[in-house]
Amino acid sequence: MDDYRRLLDRVDAWYRGVKERHPDQVPCAKGCRDCCLGLFDVSLADGELLREGLAAVEPAVRDDIRARAAAIVARLREIYPDLDDTLDGWDPDDVDDLCDALGDVECPVLGKDGECRLYASRPLTCRMSGVPLVDVTGETIYAEGCAKCTLKPKDTPRLDCGALRRDERKILRKRYRDKSGAMQLIAQALST
Repeated sequence: MDDYRRLLDRVDAWYRGVKERHPDQVPCAKGCRDCCLGLFDVSLADGELLREGLAAVEPAVRDDIRARAAAIVARLREIYPDLDDTLDGWDPDDVDDLCDALGDVECPVLGKDGECRLYASRPLTCRMSGVPLVDVTGETIYAEGCAKCTLKPKDTPRLDCGALRRDERKILRKRYRDKSGAMQLIAQALST
């Protein structure tokens, strides 16, 4: 997982740079939970990282996160009885429908004060959320951050998204071979 952590470190450095250059426009702070609502898929490496983080927290926190994750998965299985431990083989449109099925459900990792209880182990997507995302080519990947972010794409420090995705794919292929493209929800990763 060291190679994946290095990739995440690159993204963290970019995000810190965005916040440092635009502190008044990027109000992201501990306890802000706006980007932590709704379901989304993450890579198997992210799921593994989340489980490592989960193993390191105190038992009461671990039990709460697992219970909340299991409740989300149980609600989803009422709608999608064939839901497995990953989204392997799911069509992207079906994944979108699945992610929309429960609306703005809270991430099971959120604490009572809106803090991420597995912050050091959060997925790649979480590390890029809240601000516009613009590739080094100038292509706008995501035009908006969260509702509190006032940063515009034209002012956003660029991130080499193509290189990031290539490096991520290489790491996933090496680590997960035939399941390198498999995704899962955070709740799936943490409910087992």
